[in-house]
Amino acid sequence: MLRSTCLFLGLLASCSGSELVGIHLDLSKGSPYAVTTRSLVESTMPGPMENRTQGVQWKMRAALVCSQGDCPDLGKLEFGNGGIRISTEVGGHQPSLRVQLKRGPGVDWLRALVPEDGARLGMAKVYDPTGKTKEIGDAVRLEITAPGEVVTSGVHPTGRGVEANLERNRAYLILPLRAITEPGEDLVWDVSWRQPSSGR
Repeated sequence: MLRSTCLFLGLLASCSGSELVGIHLDLSKGSPYAVTTRSLVESTMPGPMENRTQGVQWKMRAALVCSQGDCPDLGKLEFGNGGIRISTEVGGHQPSLRVQLKRGPGVDWLRALVPEDGARLGMAKVYDPTGKTKEIGDAVRLEITAPGEVVTSGVHPTGRGVEANLERNRAYLILPLRAITEPGEDLVWDVSWRQPSSGR
């Protein structure tokens, strides 16, 4: 089942321009797991206000495409032709999840989330006409909502601007595009959480 929405950037003033794009995996309710992706795209489709506005010659568009679906089996979940792979260990006292991300110039999973640098610079002008936002979509946010309190969230290898953190039952990983596009070994993000008590 696929549910998708296209949101034009003018409606996203409350979002951080650097963390618009990413992937969210919700494990809190068990299988099937909700998967949400947010991709920045160059749009050729007229926005809702374009069809209701006169006296303007529209020149540029940018859109954030949000898609959500259900994943019954995490072992089969991959993004970008295997560029992001997930493995789990849910038995025992402390269940865990490992995310492996390929990196290097032109990795497929990244190109599915953000366009090339030149296009992103142009989109920044549409997102923020004041000119204060120079870049848009220059980082990817991966987020996991766990069924219990997250106790560890760590990434290896690390690098400048790479942030693995946690907050209550959420773990998140912030990856600047430069950390993804530079050649190197796979990034490995490990997350673990406390098993919810049976009384909860």
